[in-house]
Amino acid sequence: MGRVQPMLATAGDLPTGRDWAYEFKWDGVRTLADSSTAGLTLTSRLGNDVTVAYPELAGLAEIADDVLLDGEIVSLVDGRPSFNALQSRMHVRKAVEARRLAALAPVTYLAFDVLRLYGVDLTGRTFAERRATLERLEVAGPHWTVSPLFDDGTATRQAAAENGLEGVLAKRLSSVYRPGHRSNDWIKVRLWNRQEFVVGGWEHGEGGRSGGIGSLLLGVYEGSDLVYAGQVGTGFSAAALRNMEKRLRPYVLASSPFVAMPPDVRGRPITWVRPEVVVEVEFAEWTVDGRLRFASFQGVRSDKRPEEVVREPTAE
Repeated sequence: MGRVQPMLATAGDLPTGRDWAYEFKWDGVRTLADSSTAGLTLTSRLGNDVTVAYPELAGLAEIADDVLLDGEIVSLVDGRPSFNALQSRMHVRKAVEARRLAALAPVTYLAFDVLRLYGVDLTGRTFAERRATLERLEVAGPHWTVSPLFDDGTATRQAAAENGLEGVLAKRLSSVYRPGHRSNDWIKVRLWNRQEFVVGGWEHGEGGRSGGIGSLLLGVYEGSDLVYAGQVGTGFSAAALRNMEKRLRPYVLASSPFVAMPPDVRGRPITWVRPEVVVEVEFAEWTVDGRLRFASFQGVRSDKRPEEVVREPTAE
């Protein structure tokens, strides 16, 4: 069994019926945990090796001599996932710094699927069978556990809302695991208006072009076109703004990457960038002309490809 790409969910309404099971949608980063004779390897959704960033998860290797888990790495603050808190861990690539951060703010791995066990490829088996196998593995440790599964979608959504969670994932019990595919057998239901956007430039703050970032210009893809979706200028710390400018500088362009010039930025000092950086933004609603209202920056999504970013259904 070669390298596996995670199966992806489709945004939609909450499905009901006996053929569905429900999980909480965790606000973290999707990660495959592969334990073999070579040791433990943690791989991001984009196929990057992120093992060094999370030394506190090394004990996952003790679950089985040969197992491939699918799950989510989360940073829990007061018992709830915080994507903002996870930002300090996601981009670390030096072992010394990773160990320091792990001692200060350890992460948790929430396993929700098992794709291989003792050399046997399980992706062709149903979700119900895979889930039963996962629960027999007893994935329980100081920094890892199994994501709970429920049979009542309405109650799961209510519990997610009451606990301030991002949403619900519905999974068809009879579905097989389709690596790398976005499937209608997995449905993600968001409770808050929050999604990924591609950065197409930034408007300068005080001081004009000599100043730093005032707000980011955001877009979503419609086919091959990057369509302007508005700006976000709140939710940043001073350090986040400095890091964002450093991240964007290598992609500076002479002209706008959007399919049409954003009408509300004409005449303002703008630096355009190649659409390479993906950010997560929370917002109140979409306006009738396709702009975000009351947008707030949540963090950088280095685990998402820009071309995958499209406008998603708003929260129910």
